[in-house]
Amino acid sequence: MRSSKNYSVVIDAGLFLVTVFPHPYQDAVQSLWRQWVEEQRLLRAPHLWVAEVTSGLRRAVWERILTPAEAERALNRMLRLPITFIPDATLAQSALTWAGRLGQKRAYDAFYLALAERLGVKFWSTDRRLVARAHQLGATWAHWVGEYADISQE
Repeated sequence: MRSSKNYSVVIDAGLFLVTVFPHPYQDAVQSLWRQWVEEQRLLRAPHLWVAEVTSGLRRAVWERILTPAEAERALNRMLRLPITFIPDATLAQSALTWAGRLGQKRAYDAFYLALAERLGVKFWSTDRRLVARAHQLGATWAHWVGEYADISQE
């Protein structure tokens, strides 16, 4: 029997948003999603993931990247994803610590790192700088989607 620890992955909001509108790593991210489905990975995220995706979709409408109807379809698709959301309150203390270690004035990104650290699983992000800084702090379990793009093209 597989342990949920070995088959879980924490994902940031960018991993969904990249599938919705053009991005240099869109193909790689879609390939990652397919791989996770095939491997029956358990996708995890802090509750704030929903707010971040919703805000990203709204911004795309504001910037005329998506129509309101396209954003609504994407939101409905997002709400059907098999993601387990972890209450933010249970991660707040660790997120505050992570934000301090990262040298960030806001703690949003830190919630993802706090969750991955707590679960002892990989964290995938579209934020290269966040992952680079996490690596500097010893979080070798943090991964940037560009790594996967480079590997999948070899």
